[in-house]
Amino acid sequence: MPPASPAQHASSGDPENPGGFQHIPALDGIRGLAILMVLFFHLFASNPDTGSRLLDLLNRIRESCYLGVNLFFVLSGFLITGILLDTRALPHFFKTFYARRTLRIFPLYYGVLLVLFLLTRPLHFIWSGWPIYYLTYTANLALWTVGPLNLHAFNINHFWSLQVEEQFYLVWPFLVYRIKRLQTLITFSLVACAAILTLRIILVALRPRLHNLYLPYSPTFSCADNLLFGCTLCALLRTPARQRILALAPRILTICAVILIVAGLRYHGLLWETNFFIPTFGFTLVAISFAAFIAMALRRGSKTQQLFSNSALRFFGKYSYGIYVFHYSLETMLNSPTRLYVSNHLHSKALGVLAGACVVMAATIPVALLSYHFYESRFLSLKRYFSYNKKETSTPLQAT
Repeated sequence: MPPASPAQHASSGDPENPGGFQHIPALDGIRGLAILMVLFFHLFASNPDTGSRLLDLLNRIRESCYLGVNLFFVLSGFLITGILLDTRALPHFFKTFYARRTLRIFPLYYGVLLVLFLLTRPLHFIWSGWPIYYLTYTANLALWTVGPLNLHAFNINHFWSLQVEEQFYLVWPFLVYRIKRLQTLITFSLVACAAILTLRIILVALRPRLHNLYLPYSPTFSCADNLLFGCTLCALLRTPARQRILALAPRILTICAVILIVAGLRYHGLLWETNFFIPTFGFTLVAISFAAFIAMALRRGSKTQQLFSNSALRFFGKYSYGIYVFHYSLETMLNSPTRLYVSNHLHSKALGVLAGACVVMAATIPVALLSYHFYESRFLSLKRYFSYNKKETSTPLQAT
């Protein structure tokens, strides 16, 4: 997260902002928007052709909300690069960074896997060789030889995005540490983004031969440009071009959005599986759009910053990790039975879809809250032993 100026500190008391720099609440709200997009995409899936123009339009919008994951990626790249740039000159840079990331990410991820492993025999789960990939954060790369995963009511297919981020975190700190000049880091990031776009174009062109739709989408080598555009924005805002970037952000967002809207009209949404443009140039435009969107939220007093500083969005942003981890399994367990019950009794499929989504949300939020406050927070409190700020070691900080 960028400081107000290179040397200006603020006493934010926020362990996700370890350099002690100014905390920007609007970025929590943007994280909240990202998780709400993912929830809308998963929980409201329904018949795409209902006969109602309004419902069909809403479903087209829903189908494009998988891009909430892309927003997570861009924001993550932005925030992580801010932490790395602000702390790379401090002692124990690598040890502190990786220890803090481990305490934030691993307990919930591996805790869920442990529970599923313990339930495997009594519930007759079929893993088909997947455990080694989930344990090593590489399931998003296992696209060729592994058999079907069957955990019945439990669904961890969405863990692929967590694996993308962890693979990126494994490499990016070393590059930030070694590349001292911001301009070189920016150039490197943009060249890498161009290389990833080129690779996606090749993969999409070869898609009929490769027999795997996900190659241009979920492997890190296909989607890391989302993270890198966030990294680029973070680095740019530490250069003399900061004010110019912030001023241009609304125009950049508008241009990209117009192109994507035209593409959405042309291809009946932003689905990436059935056309050439969306999974190639479209994904690049999405990443640039989200980076510009984040920049707009950084402008002090802007309407974007005010909108995304509201408490509701920040609430979802704070608990987004737990919501993301748990929601898909709860959706698998609760959504269909609820829809069926409501549809049969009220004779309305639309109300069934709405009721199913509400029930899953009503279950997911408490589970995420309990997980955070009674499980994850125990590990987060240990961050005080791996502090960038010497003063943190004497006073435990509230985790966010």
